Amino acid sequence: MITPEQKDLLLRQAKKDKSLTHLLNWAQNGSEPLNVVGVNASHKALLLSLLQHSEQKPQFLIVPDDLTARSMLNILLAFFEPERVLWLRGRPLNFIDTKAQSRDGERSRLAALNGMLQGAFDVIIASPQTLVSRLPEPAAFKTNSLTVRLGQRLDVMQLEAALAGMGYEKVTRVTEAGHFARRGDIVDIGLAKPFDDDCSGIRLSFFDDEVDDLRHFDVETQRAVGPVETKQAAIFPAAEVLLQDDLATLADAIRDAGDHYAKEALRRGLDRETAASRRQLAERDADAISEGVVPSAIDRWLPLIRTMSASALDYAQAIGARLVVDEMARTQQRIAAAQADQLHQFSAMLEQGHVLPLAEEATWSARTILPAIGNTDGALAMAELPGSGLAGGETILLRSLPQERFQGRDEDLIKTILRQRELDMDVWLTAQSQARYERLNKLLLDHGIDSPDIRLVQVPLKNGIVWADAGLSVFGEEDIFGAAKPKVRRIAKGLTIDLLSDLAPGELVVHEDHGIGRYEGLKRLVTSSGARDYLKIRYADAELHIAMERLDQIQKYVAAGEKAPKLSKMGGVEWQNRKSRARESIRRLAVNLVELYARRRAAGGHAFSEDTVWQTEFEDQFEYEETPAQVRTMAEIKADMEAPHVMDRLLCGDVGFGKTELCFRAMFKSVMDGKQAALLAPTTVLAEQHFHTLRDRLEGFPVSLAQLSRFVPRHERNKIVKSLKDGQLDMVVGTHRMLSKDVQFKDLGLLIVDEEQRFGVDHKEKLKAMYPHVDVLSLTATPIPRTLHMSLSGIRDISILEEGPDNRRPIQTYVMTYDAELLKEAMQREIGREGQVFYLYNNTHKIEGKVAALREQLPGARIAIAHGKMSETILEQVISDFIDGEYDILCCTTIIESGIDMPNVNTLIVEDADKLGLAQLYQIRGRIGRSDRQAYAYITYDGDKALTEIAQKRLTAIRDFTALGSGFKIALKDLEVRGAGNLLGGEQSGHLEAIGYDLYTRMLDEEVKSLQGTLPVEKKPSALIEIETDAFLSERYIDDPAARIDLYRKIAAIETSADRFQIEDELIDRFGDIPKETSSLLDIAYIRSFAERHGMTRIAQQNADIVLWLDEGMAPALDYIAVWLQEKTYRGRILFNAGHRPHILFRRAAADKKQTAAVLKTLFELADKTPVQTPPPA
Repeated sequence: MITPEQKDLLLRQAKKDKSLTHLLNWAQNGSEPLNVVGVNASHKALLLSLLQHSEQKPQFLIVPDDLTARSMLNILLAFFEPERVLWLRGRPLNFIDTKAQSRDGERSRLAALNGMLQGAFDVIIASPQTLVSRLPEPAAFKTNSLTVRLGQRLDVMQLEAALAGMGYEKVTRVTEAGHFARRGDIVDIGLAKPFDDDCSGIRLSFFDDEVDDLRHFDVETQRAVGPVETKQAAIFPAAEVLLQDDLATLADAIRDAGDHYAKEALRRGLDRETAASRRQLAERDADAISEGVVPSAIDRWLPLIRTMSASALDYAQAIGARLVVDEMARTQQRIAAAQADQLHQFSAMLEQGHVLPLAEEATWSARTILPAIGNTDGALAMAELPGSGLAGGETILLRSLPQERFQGRDEDLIKTILRQRELDMDVWLTAQSQARYERLNKLLLDHGIDSPDIRLVQVPLKNGIVWADAGLSVFGEEDIFGAAKPKVRRIAKGLTIDLLSDLAPGELVVHEDHGIGRYEGLKRLVTSSGARDYLKIRYADAELHIAMERLDQIQKYVAAGEKAPKLSKMGGVEWQNRKSRARESIRRLAVNLVELYARRRAAGGHAFSEDTVWQTEFEDQFEYEETPAQVRTMAEIKADMEAPHVMDRLLCGDVGFGKTELCFRAMFKSVMDGKQAALLAPTTVLAEQHFHTLRDRLEGFPVSLAQLSRFVPRHERNKIVKSLKDGQLDMVVGTHRMLSKDVQFKDLGLLIVDEEQRFGVDHKEKLKAMYPHVDVLSLTATPIPRTLHMSLSGIRDISILEEGPDNRRPIQTYVMTYDAELLKEAMQREIGREGQVFYLYNNTHKIEGKVAALREQLPGARIAIAHGKMSETILEQVISDFIDGEYDILCCTTIIESGIDMPNVNTLIVEDADKLGLAQLYQIRGRIGRSDRQAYAYITYDGDKALTEIAQKRLTAIRDFTALGSGFKIALKDLEVRGAGNLLGGEQSGHLEAIGYDLYTRMLDEEVKSLQGTLPVEKKPSALIEIETDAFLSERYIDDPAARIDLYRKIAAIETSADRFQIEDELIDRFGDIPKETSSLLDIAYIRSFAERHGMTRIAQQNADIVLWLDEGMAPALDYIAVWLQEKTYRGRILFNAGHRPHILFRRAAADKKQTAAVLKTLFELADKTPVQTPPPA
C-alpha cells in the first residue's frame, strides 16, 4: 500500500489542481452535498485516499452493486492497508423454519460492525443489498457488548450469563466463533473476524473474581499464543437478533399480529384453514420466544423487534464517517432493485404461508434509504460522467485520462515517462510482485533514470491515470505489463484431523493384538496401585480395559466402506489371519513400489533449463496470490523437471486449490525449453474446460495450443495429429483420443494426467510404454491422508495442496424438512439472478418422475437429467450443455463429476439427505459456491417418514453439517481413506477395510522402512510402575471426555522432563491449576519413560521403600547410579545390588504415599540433568 509519507507527497502534488483544493476546503467546512465528476475508478480510489488522509475520518462508500464493490476493494488495496478496508455485506433474510443453518456470514458481519464502532477501518464499502438490510441499533450493539480488562473484578457466573445473553453458545471446547467454554477459573471465548469465517480465541483466567490473565489462544491446538497486548478484550454480540426486551411483550405482539391477520383473512373471504394456519404460525413462534428461544425464522418478525431498527447508514453516522456515493444514478436504480428482490421473496413466502404481511417491512425500502442519503450532511457523490449526483449539491470537475498501454513496448514507456517529466509531472510506477518491481527498477536504471520525481512503488494497482491539472501521472501494473487480473486475498484453511480425540462411546476401534472392538467409554478402576482411568472396549466374546499409557495400541476404525465390520473375538485366530494376509500383501506392494521407484530414477530423462523471463511473466499473470503450498509444490515440480531423471509426481488437491495452474506453468516451462506438452483428461467436458482456461492464460505468448477430443470435428483432429507429429504444435489438451496409435509427438517433454484414478491400469501402462523417458505429472482431486503421504514419501513423489482461495463467500446452508413450495421459490430466485441449480435426487429408478414433477412445478424452466445409467457420451453432452447455460436446473444423482468447475451453479437442493453419508454431502456441497456470489444449500429430509435408528443418527450428523464439527472431520477422513484406496489399488483397498486405515498405514510404513534399511529399533516392553497413588484426569478438572482422551494420549507420549513440563504448562493454560492426582499422572508418565530408557523393567513399592528392578539381559548403566550416590540428599538411601536379580533400593521413597511419584521424578530428573561421561570402550 501507499505509505502515509507517500500520501503526503501525492496530496501536495494533487493540490496543484484547484478543484481538489476546493474539494478539501469543502470537506473541512461544508455541510451541503458535493458532486465530483470526470473521475474513473482508479481516480475515485485515489481521491478517497487523499480525502481520508487529509481529514483523518473513515469514508463510507456506497457503490451500485457487488461487482463494483469487489472491483473498488481491489483498487483501494493499493492505497490502504488491507485490514483497514471493509466490504460490509448485506444481511440475507430467512423466512423458513430450519433444523440448523450456517451462521458464518452473520458472525463475520457482527465482527465488521464491531470493527466499525471500534474505529478499525478507514474505508467501508456498502452495496444496495447492505443498505436495505435491517441491523441491530448501534446503541443496542454497544449495550450488548462488553470490554473485559486485565485486573477487572468480574463474577464468572455473571460473565457466563452475559455471554449467553449476547448469543454465545456454551460448549466444552471452543473451536469456532460464537462459542464459549468454562473450565474452572478459565473462560474461553471464540470471536468472529470481519473478513472470513475464521475465529479469534480469547482466554480469560480468574483469581477468585479478578481477571488475572488475558491471552489469545489457537482454536486448533487450544494453546495460548501470547498475551492481549492492549490488556483488554472487546467482546461483541454473536447474534444479530437478541431477544433481551420484555419477551412476554414481544410474544404478545406476535400473537396479536397472527390474530389480526386471521380475522382480516376471514373478512376478505379466505378459507378458515389458511387463517388458522397463519394464527398457529404466530402462536408457535410466540411460545418459543416466551421461553427465551429464538426461532430459526425470526426474520419474519423483525419489524416488531425494537433493537433491529437500524441500517448501515446509522453505523456510518455513529462513527462520524464521510458518506460517499459512487455513480448516484446507478446506485438509486440498484437500491430499488434490491428492494424489489426482497419483496419478491416476501411475496412468495406470504403465498406459501411462511410469513404474515408485516414481514414486508423486514427490509428498508428505497423511500427510506434514498432520503437518508440525500439528507446526510457533507455527503459526496463521485461519477465518471456529468448528470449523476446528489440533488442540490455543487458540481466540480476533476479531469483525468486513463494511461496508455505499454505491454511489450518498454522503449515507448521510457519515452512517455521522460516526456511527462519535461512537463514537470510527478510520475509514479506501480508493480505488485517483487519480480516485476525489480524488472521495472532495472529498466529505469538501464536508461539512466534515477530522478526523485519518478517513484517506483510496490502496490496492487491495476490501472493508472494521467491527472494533468495536478501534474500527476500514475502507471498501473496493467498499463505497463498488460492484462493481469487483480490479486485476491487467500487464507490457508487447513483442517487438523485428530481421530482419537473425536472418539465417542459406541464407535469402533482397532487394537493391534485383539482386533476390532467397540469403545464403551472411560472407566475408573481402583487397584492396589490406586485409582486409574481405563478405556473400556467391548469385543464379540469379552471386554477389555486398556490402561491410558497403552493408548498407542488402539486407533479409531476408519475405512471408506459403508458396511460396518463384525467385532473380533479376543481369543480367536481370525484377526491374526486377517493381519497376516494384509501384511503379506503390503510387503509385495512395498517391494513393487521400491523397485519401480529405483527403475524410474535410473531412467534417463530430459533435464529442463532454469526458468526464462517469459516463464516469470507467464506466472506473474496468475490472477491469485499463490498459497505457500502452491509455491512449495511448484518448486518441487520444477526441481523434478530440471533433474536428469524422469519425473513421475502425483499432485493431490481439492477442486479450486490451484492444481491446474501449476500444470499450466509446468507445460509452459516444457515449451520454453523447445519441448511439447500434453494434458490428458478423463472426460471431454473436463478437457474442454482445461483447453479454454489454458487458451486464456496463454494470450499474448507465442505458444500454439489445440484440443483433441470428440468435440473437435474430424478434419480438425486430423490436422492436429499431423501438427503434433511435425512439431508445429506446442501444447495439446485431450481425452483418451491421445492414446490412439496415430497420435505421435515430435518431441514430447511433459505429460500431465488429470484425475489419474479415473484411468484404468491398462491406460496407465500404455502411457508408460509410449513415453518411457517423458516427465509425467498426475493429478487427483481426491484427498489422500497425510500419514499415507509420509509413508510413501520415500518411494513415491507426492505433493499435496491443502489451502484454498479466500475470495468465496461461505455457503448459506439450511437443514430442513422437505417443502416443495419453498424449494420452488429457492429455484426461481436462483434462475431469476441468471444462475443455475443442482437438484440432487439420488434414485435412478424414480428420477424421471422427479424431473416431470419439477417441470410441472416450474413451467418454463429448462431442466436436464443426469444419472449413472446414461451412456457416457450422452452424459457428457448433457453436462457440457448445462455448463454452456443451455439448462437452468440439473436434476442428477451423485454421479456429477467433482473435477468440473461450474461457477454459475450457486443453489444446491438435496432431497432425502438422510440417505446420504456426510462424506458424500461434503463433496456434493463443494460443487457450489465456487464464485464470489452467495451460494445456498438446502439439505432436506422427509419430515413425515419414520426414520430408522441409523438414519436418525445420520440426520443428527447432517444437522451438525453447517459447522466444521467432529462429524465433518470424520467425513473428510472418510474421503481421504477413499483416496488412499484409489491410490493403492483394489487389492489394497480390501485389506484397508479389513484391518482399518491406521493399522494399515503403520504396517506399510514399517515395510517401506524395512526395505530402505531405516526401520527403527524395536521398542522394549513398557516398564511396570507399581506405585500406590491416585493418578488420573478427573471429570471435575476436565469435564469433556474427548479432551481427556486427547490429553491422556499426550501424557502417554512423555519421554523427557521437558515433555512433562510442556504438558503441565498446557494443562494450566487450558484448565487452571492441576490437582494432585493429575500431577502424579504426569510424574508416572515421566518415570515410566526414564525407566525404559535406562533398562528398568519394574518399579515397585515395598512398604516405605521403592525397588527399581533392572533388565537382567543388560549391563547396568552405572553412570546415573553414580550421580545419585554422589548426591548428599540420597547418601545412605540408594543401594545398588548387582547380583542374580539386579536392582536399586531407594529407601524411604514411599514414606509419604502422596509424594512418592514426585520423589521419584526428582531423583530421575537429577540423572537426566547431570552430564554423563561415556567411558571409552574396553
